[in-house]
Amino acid sequence: MTDLNITHPAGPRCIALVGPQGGGKTSLLESILHITGATSRKGSIKDGTTLGDSSEESKAKLMSTELAVAQTEFLGEPWIFLDCPGSVELWQDTEGALMVADAAVVVCEPDLERAIALMPLLRFLDDRKIPHMIFVNKLDTARVHMRDVIALFQECSSRPLLLRQVPIRDEHDQVQGYVDLVSERAYQYEGAKASSLIQIPETVMEREQEARQELLEHLADFDDTLLEQLLEDVQPGREEVYSQITKDLADDLIVPVLIGAAEADSGVRRLLKALRHEVPGVEHTVERLGLDGDDATGLVFRTLHASHTGKLSYTRVLRGRLSEGQTVEGEKFS
Repeated sequence: MTDLNITHPAGPRCIALVGPQGGGKTSLLESILHITGATSRKGSIKDGTTLGDSSEESKAKLMSTELAVAQTEFLGEPWIFLDCPGSVELWQDTEGALMVADAAVVVCEPDLERAIALMPLLRFLDDRKIPHMIFVNKLDTARVHMRDVIALFQECSSRPLLLRQVPIRDEHDQVQGYVDLVSERAYQYEGAKASSLIQIPETVMEREQEARQELLEHLADFDDTLLEQLLEDVQPGREEVYSQITKDLADDLIVPVLIGAAEADSGVRRLLKALRHEVPGVEHTVERLGLDGDDATGLVFRTLHASHTGKLSYTRVLRGRLSEGQTVEGEKFS
């Protein structure tokens, strides 16, 4: 058994990276591990050096063929990331990961023609009230507007999509940064380094105000105080907005949408900060799954049968601790 509850008394928070094949989940995992210092260099799918696609089959097919588990720390807090294969033929691995995760990040391209592929996944998440965000990847090479992307993605989700960032484009229509709609601060991408704070360009001010108002109106649907403020033309404070997003995400009432380009590390730090501040802890997952009692509890989300190691089960410890040599339900863990 692989015990994931090993670095923090309350256990690390667990995030499932899910989405259609080709969306960039493994590239996002590589960026996360590199940015957080878990790896000294980023792996490449093309070169077959990623941690998420380390099997020979994955390298040969240039795609994920199995679930990958990675552990890291961000700002002193432990995290587990489950990189799930995007192929529908491997859905069982994805379903197992989602059932033990505290939240999911749906990684997808801003491809309007492939938007329909999100529908089964988003319905699964909504039906089970699993908190989730959407990370619109590969925005550095896209020529579509986020307004159109959100409109089409919304047709696939029963929850309101909450756009968190407006992209900043240069004269060549290339995305160079973003405006955060809650803090109303603008940032310019700096490659592998942290984004730099800049003035909000005049070219996006009108769109930023429009998108921010839409964000607040979505949140006001679930909070009477916020609704009253908007009706009275009172702008809510940033902390109040952040708090409402955190609450609504935990209750699976909204789906925050963030943007970036994982291969360039763009937007990944902002995603990590959103996860850190807004994703609920394991106690919320225990409650969501209806796991009563005080006994040590773990859920097996993947089992392998290898000739040289025998049976190997990956388990998310949700309460207490399961130790080597302990017997549970007649099975001895070793």
